[in-house]
Amino acid sequence: MTVIESVASEADADPKMPPGVLFEGPVVDAKFLDSYIAFGFMIGGSIAALVWAVWQGIGRVEVSVFVGMFVLTTIGIGFMHRYFVHRSFRCNPVMRTIFAAIATLAVQGSILKWVSNHRRHHLHSDKPGDVHSPYYDGSGNRYLSFVKGFMHAQGGWVWDQATTDGEYYAKDILADPISMFFTRTRWYWYAISAVIIPGAIGYAFGGVHTMIGCVLFSGLFRSYLMTMATSLVNSVCHSEGHYGYRRFKTDDGTTNELVTTILTFGEGLHNNHHRFPRDAYLSHAWYEIDINGLIILGLGKLGLVHDIFMAGSRAARAGAEGGKASVPDTEAAV
Repeated sequence: MTVIESVASEADADPKMPPGVLFEGPVVDAKFLDSYIAFGFMIGGSIAALVWAVWQGIGRVEVSVFVGMFVLTTIGIGFMHRYFVHRSFRCNPVMRTIFAAIATLAVQGSILKWVSNHRRHHLHSDKPGDVHSPYYDGSGNRYLSFVKGFMHAQGGWVWDQATTDGEYYAKDILADPISMFFTRTRWYWYAISAVIIPGAIGYAFGGVHTMIGCVLFSGLFRSYLMTMATSLVNSVCHSEGHYGYRRFKTDDGTTNELVTTILTFGEGLHNNHHRFPRDAYLSHAWYEIDINGLIILGLGKLGLVHDIFMAGSRAARAGAEGGKASVPDTEAAV
């Protein structure tokens, strides 16, 4: 039984008020406080970064730091997703600490919050109770407009008057001292990612002027753009074929989409992921490039992680050996 399956049965959930969703109280208040502060800095910093780029210009240092931090934190979200949410592999406490640090540097919420939201998403995928479905809002009301639903999935869900109960969806995270250390100290890691690392590199290679450009462009603007890129998985990759293609038949609107896959290092292979949610490697064809999955496999070769879960690959091999098609659904992109 997977972590997701162990949470609850969807048949037991009230479609309007699913278990594990909080609509009031201090946890909801804390969610809004976190969101106001984080997005205030990221959006304000992004506007300032664009003004700075036009007014002062940016150089190779700013661009290099932007790319380097984008790559590092995109890999971090891969660890957040495949290790902390789905337990796609195992590792020792030292590696878990490293993964937790890189994941938190992504500035996309604490490990506790990210894991809770994503497990709830899987349990109610594209149904009432889904955290960021393009079809239902946070109260389980169906969107009649595709545009409104798309915008909700792309980021509007952050402002729902509801949040996910970590006590219900992430008891393992609450019991893990490493995960909870990074959850409690998340704002320090956000500052390290968005300000300290870019600023220090900028100052070292170009002085105060380059430092300011790095903080604005490579720190705050990069953090916001990466959040938007990750959110494409919620909007574009739940489009029921409007974007991308469906390799497998699933009971939700998930698709695999090329641009999102490239930007997120493989997380855009979302239909594959929902068919085999615990898999560490999501690719099922040569053209499905899963960089995060390849990194995990490489770490396995080095002995830094172990027990890598690969149910989809085993199913494909079994199908090939049995003479059966390993890909039951190949709907064309709309």
